[in-house]
Parts: sequence; structure tokens; C-alpha cells
Amino acid sequence: MSTKEPRLDSVQHPGGVEVVLNTHNDRLVKEYEHTINTTGVLNKKAPLTLYFGERGVELRNTNTPHNNGQRVDFLQIAISARNISKKQPLPKSIGSHKTVIDATAGFGMDACRLALLGYRVVGIEQSPIISTMLRDGLWRAKQHEQTAKLLADNLSFVEMDAIEYLKKNSGAEVIYIDPMFPSKKKKNALPPGHIQALQKVVGYDNPTKTHNLFQAALSTATSRVVIKRPTYAPTMGHNPIVINEGKLVRYEVYKSQPDTH
Repeated sequence: MSTKEPRLDSVQHPGGVEVVLNTHNDRLVKEYEHTINTTGVLNKKAPLTLYFGERGVELRNTNTPHNNGQRVDFLQIAISARNISKKQPLPKSIGSHKTVIDATAGFGMDACRLALLGYRVVGIEQSPIISTMLRDGLWRAKQHEQTAKLLADNLSFVEMDAIEYLKKNSGAEVIYIDPMFPSKKKKNALPPGHIQALQKVVGYDNPTKTHNLFQAALSTATSRVVIKRPTYAPTMGHNPIVINEGKLVRYEVYKSQPDTH
């Protein structure tokens, strides 16, 4: 398909997210075509537009389509990397281990921070919408010499169901799980924009699916499983070996139980 002339297309994604192309950039045209040809279970009520334009891939509010939307911005995270420390609750929970699977990548913020600290991280994301944004964000980050050097080869993403991925890929020392929980804040105290956007696309935690993912992680990780929970939620398992508390969340650490059969 020729992309010499500007492309302007609009397709209604099966999941209810409108996918709009407004660029002739070859890379983005290919990502657009991949997205509209990928099926996935998304929230049909999400009033969102996945917009392919000069800024890259954005998730925009359909009611305000001309406003800039949410992007995956690893460059911004890298710029503030001096604020990232292994003494913080998540890296403290990961410990000295080197290889991490982030089984619920979302917008990849935790995965990026871990990669900047030197961990080798593979992020798994099932949503084709979010996966497209992750690929775009990683590509843009690696166009900057400083960010490319900081990330090196430590960060990659796979578009796949996490449980299916774990069935086929073993060897990671740590598996990290961050289910999407609804906020207990008052209705007029909304979470940050990127959290709202992610919630509208992937929805909230499904307890059964999270339990199954947790069990799969326990049998796949070679050392430990780390799961992020809000402070108001019960512990995921009966015997966490460590709990590292933050202000609003905690990180529960469980010893892996590799399947020896």
C-alpha cells in the first residue's frame, strides 16, 4: 500500500474505540493497519479515540477530539530517572534479581522504571489498543540517545494474554502483577488522566482472572512473585514472605512454587 500521500482514515474498532489515522508516516500507517485488523475484548462503552498523528499514538477523549490525549511517554520517565531508587517499595520487592516479567503492563510505567534501574523487563499486555501505544512509546524513547542508552535492551513488550505467555515462557526470576482496582476516593477526586484512560480500555480487576494469573506466576517464576494491592484490599495469598508498604498501595512478595511435573 502506498503511503506517499497523507492518509486520513477512521475505523470503528470492534471494541468500541474509534481508530483514526491522520498521518502519512510509514511506521504509524503500519501500526494503524495492525490495530484495525486485530480483534480484542475491550470496553464497548469507552468514549475514546486511538489517534495516529504527528505526536505518535494517543488515546483521546472522543468528546474533545482536537485536544492532545494520553501517550506512553518513556522519555519523560527517563528524564526524571534521578527520582527512581531501588529503595522504593517496588524495586525493593523485586530485590537483587535481574529478570522480570511485568504480567500486567498497562502503559508500561512500572516496567520502564524497573528497566531504568537495570532490570531486564518483558511487559505483557493483552489489549491491542494499549499494546500499540506501548510500541509507539518505546520507539519514540529510543530515538533519543540518552533514553536509548538508559533503557539499552532492558525493556520490551509482548502483545499476548499473560497466562498464555507464562505457559510458553519460563525462566524469569520475578513476575510482577498489578491488577486494575477501582479507586475508593470520592467521586469528585478522580485518578490521574492516564489511569482513567487505562480503566476505560481494559476495565477493572477480574478476581477470577487475577487469581489464575497469580497461580500461573507462582508456578513459572524461578524466585518470587510480586503483586501490587491497594491498602484496602485483602492480601492475595496466605503467606507473603515480605510486604512493602506505600502510601496508597502495598507490594506483597511470594516465594515461587515452580511446577516440577
